[in-house]
Amino acid sequence: MKFLKKSFLFFLFCTILFVCKKGFSQHKMDSTLYYANKISESKSSDALKKAYQFFKKDMATSLRIGRKDRVVSDLLYISRIEFKTGFYNESESSSVKALSILNELEESDYNKGVRKVLYNHLGQIYKEKKIYSEAIKMYNEALVLTEKSIDSLVIYNNISNILKSQKQFKEAEKLLLQAVEMFDQVKDTLERARVLDNLGLIQLKLGKKEESLSYLMQALSLKTKTKSNSSLYASYKNLALYFSSEKDSVKAHNYALKAYNLATVINSISYKLDAGKRLIELGDYSEAKKFVYLNDSLNTLTKLSENKYALLKYDVSNMELKSQKEKTKKQQYRFIALIIFLLGTFLFFVLKAQHKKDKVLQVYKTETRISKKVHDEVANDIYQVMTKLQGKMDINEDVLDDLEDIYDKTRDISKESSAVNMEENFEDGITDLLLSYKSNTVNVLTKGIATIEWQSLSAIKKIAIYRVLQELMTNMKKHSQASIVVLVFKNVNNKISINYKDNGVGCTLKKYNGLQNTENRMETINGTITFDSSTNNGFKVNLII
Repeated sequence: MKFLKKSFLFFLFCTILFVCKKGFSQHKMDSTLYYANKISESKSSDALKKAYQFFKKDMATSLRIGRKDRVVSDLLYISRIEFKTGFYNESESSSVKALSILNELEESDYNKGVRKVLYNHLGQIYKEKKIYSEAIKMYNEALVLTEKSIDSLVIYNNISNILKSQKQFKEAEKLLLQAVEMFDQVKDTLERARVLDNLGLIQLKLGKKEESLSYLMQALSLKTKTKSNSSLYASYKNLALYFSSEKDSVKAHNYALKAYNLATVINSISYKLDAGKRLIELGDYSEAKKFVYLNDSLNTLTKLSENKYALLKYDVSNMELKSQKEKTKKQQYRFIALIIFLLGTFLFFVLKAQHKKDKVLQVYKTETRISKKVHDEVANDIYQVMTKLQGKMDINEDVLDDLEDIYDKTRDISKESSAVNMEENFEDGITDLLLSYKSNTVNVLTKGIATIEWQSLSAIKKIAIYRVLQELMTNMKKHSQASIVVLVFKNVNNKISINYKDNGVGCTLKKYNGLQNTENRMETINGTITFDSSTNNGFKVNLII
């Protein structure tokens, strides 16, 4: 576990540099370091739960904003919490996911260091899961990335412990002897002592008792200088085992008692239980009652620990479930809001289109009503007056001519606003309209009118097209002095194009009432109309429907 702690400290240092470099807020950096330290130092399930929640939340934020580098660091912290609380499968999954994302990032010294930490952490996970081949594989991956001798030394020791648990003592010895050769490059006394202690124990298993004792005593000497009680405990325990194998019960008991006393100082129930067991095996039953008590205490603590971390897992799972439910609920609200917005938008445009349609139909009805009224009442009245006056001999001919002009104008007005026949052949109606403006002085030519699928057009569009063409032809008759009018009908990109052109005197494009009406009509059917004219250059119009 020593290398894991060293690696974590390295990772923590890299994280500090990283968050400073990336411009994290001071609050964000302080929170990250605070919870990272909680993982390393705290034994409280509440503290670990808060740290877990913090890094889970930070990971979700990092995923949302596309910060894969932060996702990797969050996953490593999460994996460490899961490892510390005994959830090895979950810890493995988090570490593997972090490695997968790390592979997508550009290689850097920081990423290389994180990769090394992840490989070593996976080695620890597989060791606890007793998947020793994978553990060794992960340690070797970390070894490839290691640049410092101290880190290599620790990895060698970790691998040798796995080989020892598999009773591969010769392979473990070979690896530790390589580690001993690196001592000149390693100043860490405690790590050298651990290697020597482990090597002495393995050589004891191989029957090399002389070398074994030498290494065990060297390790004890170095550990005494470091004053590391947990490391000294391991030396006393191993020496008790050595002298027990040599049938030297006095020295074996002496070291076993030292181990027990040191376990009491450390206040470790598991150490005291282990040392007490050794004393009983050596015939010292003075601690037998304590042994039973310690065994019960350890079992109780184990159950409490299991319950504590099971509760932690439940709390975290419950938190994630609530978070997922909240997320799902928000997504549902967003979806409902989107549906309402889309329906509202659709309804708005439908109502707008319907309003346009109603407006056009209302105008059309008004026009036809006025047309009928002008024809039935005004024009007929004028005609009757003319008939009466024609019977009188003393009536001025100029008056009759004026009345006849008025009658013709009312008839034209009635005709311009009369109902459009859309039930029968609309094509014939358009043709009749255009040819009605043909005279001895004006020639009207049409092309392509039969190529248009008039039956596919709505009544609204037919009315608009008819009225616009009617107004253009009326404008020509009144103002242009044209002798030739050409209208070309075409289908262009699923739309109808109508090009109007005459050879009249033209005009400056000042939109008087008639032309303004054509624009308004085209706008109501989402069509366009463009004018092109100048004095003495004729008049051109393009309609797109």
